[in-house]
Amino acid sequence: MEPEAARGRGSAERAASEIANRLQQAGHKAFFAGGCVRDRLLGLKAEDFDIATSATPEDVQNVFPKARGVGEFFGVMLVYKNGWPVQVATFRKEGPYTDHRRPDHVSEATVEEDSARRDFTINGMYWDPVGEQLVDFHGGEQDLAENLIRAIGRPVDRLEEDHLRMLRAVRFAARFGFQIEAGTEKAILEHRLGLAGISKERIGEEIRRMLLNPNRSIAAGFLESLGLAESVLGHASSGWDNANHLDSVNGSLPRSQYATALAAWALDRGLDVQPDVLASNWREQLMLSNVDRDGLRDILKIKGRLKREWNDLGVAGHKRLASLAWFESARSLLGVADSKLADQIASRVESLRPSGLAPPRLLGGAVLLEAGFPPGPRFSDIIEAVYDAQLEGQIHTPEEAMGLAKEIWGNPDSAN
Repeated sequence: MEPEAARGRGSAERAASEIANRLQQAGHKAFFAGGCVRDRLLGLKAEDFDIATSATPEDVQNVFPKARGVGEFFGVMLVYKNGWPVQVATFRKEGPYTDHRRPDHVSEATVEEDSARRDFTINGMYWDPVGEQLVDFHGGEQDLAENLIRAIGRPVDRLEEDHLRMLRAVRFAARFGFQIEAGTEKAILEHRLGLAGISKERIGEEIRRMLLNPNRSIAAGFLESLGLAESVLGHASSGWDNANHLDSVNGSLPRSQYATALAAWALDRGLDVQPDVLASNWREQLMLSNVDRDGLRDILKIKGRLKREWNDLGVAGHKRLASLAWFESARSLLGVADSKLADQIASRVESLRPSGLAPPRLLGGAVLLEAGFPPGPRFSDIIEAVYDAQLEGQIHTPEEAMGLAKEIWGNPDSAN
């Protein structure tokens, strides 16, 4: 979400209110719809304000000549007001969802019909910013008060239309600390295998939004209890008991730390034995980026090495591990099961930090080549042995580094 100063003058809500007012003045119904209404009632700051209206796209164009279509199939127009982009969608009813993703056709409808095709009651409300009135056909306000995620109408119908709504139910329930209404929960349990037909990109996006949220452990608990985790990941857990690792990851995570949440989830599911295999599998199942896949793999590998090797390593080994990109995530997750070792590692790293965990190398390959060292199998071994000596504090200058390289070259066993 861009800062307001970068997107337009005033607030997004004010801009959307002015658009709704103009449409109402032209004789059309126009309301805020969906998430912004829900968040308003919850006392949260809405990020986007969408408008649902009885006006057709042509009507919207007449009122706002510069409006442009961004979702012609769904009758959605984009209107800019004071620099803010606001989506304006015509009330619609939808035909069958043959692919369980999007309707085969849509048609103009009343506001009641528009509300009936939405997913959950808390997302099916409207707010009239001009008359300052709530429009609620399905008890969404009451469900908000009772902390419930309830499908509109028959839950099986809503889930049959789009199986991804099962994951959306979990995401909303976790985000707001709600429960899933019994009938909706039953329908999810019965349809959980339907996720196999949903694109992995859409599934991956939902999972990412859950795991970056502070309530990630609640989301994981829902996924496990509803059988959705197995459907999403393609395999059962190896003994899900709690979400201690996910609980240890505090607060909202930036997108760049997604791999940390993934690793925590894998550990809670008991799936850290083969990091390469796991990361490859989750890359395919969740459509992870290469960065996220590699981060997941590396965190689990580093955690394993810390547990197995740390106490047997010297200064160079400690510094090499501590300077790895995902070291701190791995150390933190290690602390869930072995807080004593994790604390010892943190203390040791702080003691080594003043001397430099990853100082620039005193000796590189180009220097060795220039000095006449022939390339070969021993070349990189010498470079790394010299760097270990540097990390240990045994050498401090390029001259000392070159002297050690020559010494190692003359004694083949010294670099091993």
